[in-house]
Amino acid sequence: MLALVADPLLFTTWLAPGLPEPLFQVIAAHVSAGLGRSCELSVEPKISGPMRQEDNRFITGLTDVGFLCPPSFLWLTDGPAPSVTLVPLAPVYDDPRSEGRPVYFSDVVVRTESDIATFADLGGRRIGFNDHSSLSGYIGLLVELEAAGLDTTFFGEFVCVGSHRNALSMIAAGELDAAAIDSNVHLAWERESPARPGTTRSVASLGPHPAQPIVVRADAAEELVGPIVEQLRRPRVLASVRPYGIVGFAPISSADYESLRPACDLVARR
Repeated sequence: MLALVADPLLFTTWLAPGLPEPLFQVIAAHVSAGLGRSCELSVEPKISGPMRQEDNRFITGLTDVGFLCPPSFLWLTDGPAPSVTLVPLAPVYDDPRSEGRPVYFSDVVVRTESDIATFADLGGRRIGFNDHSSLSGYIGLLVELEAAGLDTTFFGEFVCVGSHRNALSMIAAGELDAAAIDSNVHLAWERESPARPGTTRSVASLGPHPAQPIVVRADAAEELVGPIVEQLRRPRVLASVRPYGIVGFAPISSADYESLRPACDLVARR
C-alpha cells in the first residue's frame, strides 16, 4: 500500500444522484488509494455537466477528476485550450443491449397503465426532462424530434424537472406523461425499492450513446490518466462497481464522442 500524500485527489460527479453516489465514492476511493492519495468527492446534482469553458471546476482547480455527461466533454474540449482530457476507458453497463460495449441508452418511460405505446404518441403530452446538459434526457429528444421534422412544440408541455429521479417519481405519480431516462438510472431506481418495478415501462429506446466519460483536468493529464487507467482495470475496482450495474471498463476515444457534436449543437440553436 502506498503512503498517502498530503494533497487529496479531488473528484466531482455530475451524474449523481441519478446514478448512485456510492458508485462514485468507491471508484474515487480505490483510484486515490492506488495512487497513494486521499480523496474528496463533490456532487453537482442540478446539472449533468458544465456547459461552457468559463464556468467549470476544472479551470478553477476545484476538480482533478470528473464524471459527466458526454455533451459536457465536447463543450469543455472546444477551442484551442481544452480544460479536460479524456480517460480512455468508460463503463460497460449490465444491460444486454450494451453487448460488452461502453454505451448506454435513453429509454422513453411512461406509467405502466398509460395508453402511450410509441414515440409518436407523445404529441400533446406533458413531457419532463432533467436538464439542458443531458444527452439521454434532453438532447436525445431534440435529435429524435428533428429527425421527424418536429420541434418541442410537438409536446403539450416540455418541462425541466431537475433530475431523472424526479422525472421517474413524477411519472409514477401521474404528474408527467413521459420522460427520456438514462437506462441505467431507470434500472438503479427500480432496484432500490421493491414497489417500483412494474410501475413504469419503456416505449422507445434512443441510442446507443457512448458511455459517460471520465475526465481529468488538462494540466494534470500526464500525471493522472495512465495511473487511473491502470486502477480501473484492477479486479478490486471491478468487484466494487459490480453491485451498481457496471461489469467492466472498456476502451473509448475522443472520436467516439465527436459523433455527438451535431446533436449537441442543437442546444446552441435554442
